[in-house]
Amino acid sequence: MQARHVLILGLCGYFALGALAAYFYQERTIFLDPAFLIFSIASSGEFAIQANRFGSALTQFFPWIAVQLQLPIKWVMIIYSVGVVFYYFACFYVVQRWFKNSGLALGILLINTFMVSYTFWWMQIEFAQGIALSMVFLAFMTRERQWADYNAFEISAFFLILIALLYFHPLIPFLLAYLMLFGLLDEKLRLPKKQFWTVAILSAMILLFKNYIMPTAAYDNQASQGINNFKTLPSYFNIQSNFNFIEYCKKDYYLLPIGLLVCLVVLTMQRKWWKLLLLGGMFFAYLLLVNVSYAQGMPQFHIESFYLPLSVFVILPLVFDVLPLIKRTPVALGLLGVVLAVRIFHIGSLHQPYTNRLILQNQMLDKLEQMENKKLIISEKDVPMDTLIMSWGSSFEFWLLSSLRNPEAPRSIVIDEDPARFDWTLSANNSFFTEWGIYPYADLPRRYFNFTDIGYYQKGKVE
Repeated sequence: MQARHVLILGLCGYFALGALAAYFYQERTIFLDPAFLIFSIASSGEFAIQANRFGSALTQFFPWIAVQLQLPIKWVMIIYSVGVVFYYFACFYVVQRWFKNSGLALGILLINTFMVSYTFWWMQIEFAQGIALSMVFLAFMTRERQWADYNAFEISAFFLILIALLYFHPLIPFLLAYLMLFGLLDEKLRLPKKQFWTVAILSAMILLFKNYIMPTAAYDNQASQGINNFKTLPSYFNIQSNFNFIEYCKKDYYLLPIGLLVCLVVLTMQRKWWKLLLLGGMFFAYLLLVNVSYAQGMPQFHIESFYLPLSVFVILPLVFDVLPLIKRTPVALGLLGVVLAVRIFHIGSLHQPYTNRLILQNQMLDKLEQMENKKLIISEKDVPMDTLIMSWGSSFEFWLLSSLRNPEAPRSIVIDEDPARFDWTLSANNSFFTEWGIYPYADLPRRYFNFTDIGYYQKGKVE
């Protein structure tokens, strides 16, 4: 398959994903973290880096530049939604055009479609962004060049990308290990051994510094506590997360087990034992790690982000070992085109839960406008949580949605599992209440926070 074929597939695929991102920009931005990030950037004018995940600035750049240009909130949201897709396209394009590695470029495109389902709608995930950057890093390292051939800029880029990757997410080291080992084993990539060991040693040093000398934020430490389940669970197999994963494969990740089986068969027939061991060992060991760590299960949109490396483990041998067996280019292109079309259609078809959230939130704002008080603190038990999904982002979401409806009259609704914990703040009539604190109106820029209601928050519900 020629490079121009991969480029055409990429342009078509990312155009379709970008169109979905533009059309469903509200569903993607008025949902938990993206709403919070837009609030943080709009209120401070600065990047909202969480848990030292510096690489997230690559996608936060889009809402940040929109805020710096003082664009209307609608365009901040659209630019952020489409910008995340553009980031993945940029990774694809850099690998395909700059590093001239069409195989890894195709890999990035498939990673963004092969099993992605609900993570398209929870768009800000740093782990997914780190996975794409990891593929760029592998392409950078497999250019058949020795260290002596690297100039000062390339060495600086190497260090910066490696540090950014290892700070992106606690699970990135597992993915990076697989990519480096695959690059070492694959006859086309041919990662030099010196580069491999340099990455391994530097990664160990960076992780030592990150985890022990200057530990990162408590969020990552708390998220990794599930590893203790390996000590306490009586069985690693009869757990809810395993049963959930099987159901997810049936309805959303159907290509994953098919692709895994094809790769295992082809690698066995080709007697590529080390690749076979790498794929099988890493796939099932990593799946066990995630499922045991979250044995009781968690919302699919969240745990799917942890499952994404499974698609990487399968996609690389699919691209480099299975796809070359199809000698007729039209057949290979047709097969890839069908896969992309089916998966992008599937991604688009999953919008309904997020559209339903918007319908509910709009209905609540409509009822709020008919009430005398325009600031409410509502208990979760008075809201259909099966539709809302989670409540912690409600204050940011209602600010964003109401600002979109009428920038001159943003509204405030806080939904919380324990409204009583806001009792101490109820006398603050000129502040914006959120899950994580209150913000005086005077500290918020009027461009995006034109609050004029100086009434008091009241606990209640929308009838």
